[in-house]
Amino acid sequence: MLCAQHRGDSLPKLFRDVTTDKDDEEVKALFATFRTALTLIWPFIGLPQCVPASLGLVGEMRERDIFMTDQMDRPFLSEANWHQKGLETRKTIYRTAANSEVMNMMGGFFPELTYMTHAVVFGFVIGGSEKTQGLPLCETIIAGAVAALGATRQTKTHFKGAMGLGISAAAVQAVWQAAEQVAEWNGGKLPAQIDVAALADEVGMRLESRGRM
Repeated sequence: MLCAQHRGDSLPKLFRDVTTDKDDEEVKALFATFRTALTLIWPFIGLPQCVPASLGLVGEMRERDIFMTDQMDRPFLSEANWHQKGLETRKTIYRTAANSEVMNMMGGFFPELTYMTHAVVFGFVIGGSEKTQGLPLCETIIAGAVAALGATRQTKTHFKGAMGLGISAAAVQAVWQAAEQVAEWNGGKLPAQIDVAALADEVGMRLESRGRM
């Protein structure tokens, strides 16, 4: 959310605050959660926000003389069929969002962007993170970042995606409130209100409809 609000510079300070009194192993565990979140949100928020935040976290770790493995937790792009994984992941996330036709429309006009969205974003980034985070939580992290960005329509889609994966309406409401609070802390306001309860009803109807098919 901080990166979405163009305040990635605050992320190292947050990391420092939550790791004060932690031993090295606890710091490594917390760093891993920050790293996973940044890995998930950069395609939606942008590298200009996420790279400086990442470098700030590296600085915090080096200051403590703590180092992490440089081995990736997933196969390289050339070593797995990430495009197919992306198609499957996108279908799973958006099964309750009722906008699955969007990528199909884009494919006819923006084939490169569509391919990269499936192979890299939904495949390598999101699908590849399932081993450590689980798809419902991955989608919730993305939804929170998109919400803080102020992209109202996309926020609704990702909120419905999260709830369709089993995240409770109460948890999604808490994410939305956190996004509002971060925006207010940053001296701004999100552009529109979002009725999470109404979105939850839509998800319920969509799931019920799919159950009858």
